[in-house]
Amino acid sequence: MALHDNIKKFREEKNLTQQQLADKLYVSRQTVCRWENGTRCPDLITAKKLALELDVSMDELISDEDVNDMQVNYGIWKSERIKDKKHLQALQKKILDFIQIVGAVFLAITILLRVQLDMRVPVWCTIICFIIVAVAFLCNFIVSKKLREM
Repeated sequence: MALHDNIKKFREEKNLTQQQLADKLYVSRQTVCRWENGTRCPDLITAKKLALELDVSMDELISDEDVNDMQVNYGIWKSERIKDKKHLQALQKKILDFIQIVGAVFLAITILLRVQLDMRVPVWCTIICFIIVAVAFLCNFIVSKKLREM
C-alpha cells in the first residue's frame, strides 16, 4: 500500500475521524484529507508525529508492502541462505574426505609396490594421482570462496 492508503487504514483502525487526527497533529482536516487522497504528503516531522499518534513505526507508515510480509520474506531468504551454506559446508567436507582417501590409497599402493614387490611406482600412476588431487583441491577452493561470499 502507498503512504496515503496506510494513513487512512491506520487512522480507521484507531477509530479516529480525520478531524480528530488533525486536532492531535495541529493541522487542518483538509490537510489530513489531502494526505489520504494522495494529493499531498506530510513532511518528515509531521510523518513522525503521525506514526506516533497511530501507534505504528515509520516503516509501517511509508511502506508499500506489509511489514509482516517483508519479515516473512526476509525469514525465507535467511533460511534458504543457511540451507545453502550448510550444503556447501557438507560438500567441502566430502571433497576433503575424498582427498584424504586418494592420498591414503596412493600411499598404500606405493608401500605395497615398494616393500612387497620391490618395484617403483609407475610415473603414470603418480601423475594420475596428482591430477585427481589437484582437481579436488580446485573444487575445494571454489567451494571455500563461495562460503566466504555468503
